[in-house]
Amino acid sequence: MQSVKLDHDTETLVTRGREAWRSLKNDETWEKWIAIGRAIEAGRTAIMRMLHTNQPKGRTWSTVFGAWLEDTGFAEIDKGVRSRLQTCLDNLTEIEAWRQTLGLTLRLQLNHPNAVLRRWQASRQAPADKGNGTSGRPGLRDEVHRLQDELDAAQREISRLQRSYDDGNDFDWQDTPEEIAKAMLRAYPTKAKRVGAAILAQSKSTAKKPR
Repeated sequence: MQSVKLDHDTETLVTRGREAWRSLKNDETWEKWIAIGRAIEAGRTAIMRMLHTNQPKGRTWSTVFGAWLEDTGFAEIDKGVRSRLQTCLDNLTEIEAWRQTLGLTLRLQLNHPNAVLRRWQASRQAPADKGNGTSGRPGLRDEVHRLQDELDAAQREISRLQRSYDDGNDFDWQDTPEEIAKAMLRAYPTKAKRVGAAILAQSKSTAKKPR
């Protein structure tokens, strides 16, 4: 496996993106998504340069890029979301100009790439809709977008809770010692180390062990 070497500027973008991804799980903002997108974009460019290719495809590319996504934590982001985030970056000037036309409340609520891209694309289609005689139904269209945004938010919360569970917040005694140790370290890092030290001390003790 080839290791990915990043120059200083790319490393800075990736570091900011990783920090944004970690904090975004608790406080989602559009600016953090942009930082994440910039990081993935910079990593993709660096890997393409390293592999001497101008097309992000092929077995070697998929293997190296996939490993890099795992190492940086960006693999947790759904592939479709990463794709739509890149589309947002490709049209960022237009999207930012459109966002400035929104009310402050909506602008602060509209953060996820799925919702931003969908709303922006719908806004570009609005003039054509008027020509087709559907201008009398903007309220219905807005309601559909609102409901879709709520569904997306609910799905993201379900994914977050699932990740929390998968990250080791629970285990049973049928798991291997290594799996239990990892789960305890993730859930209770300080106490897990103390428990480990206590177990080690007990195992070395000559006192009668409890059964």
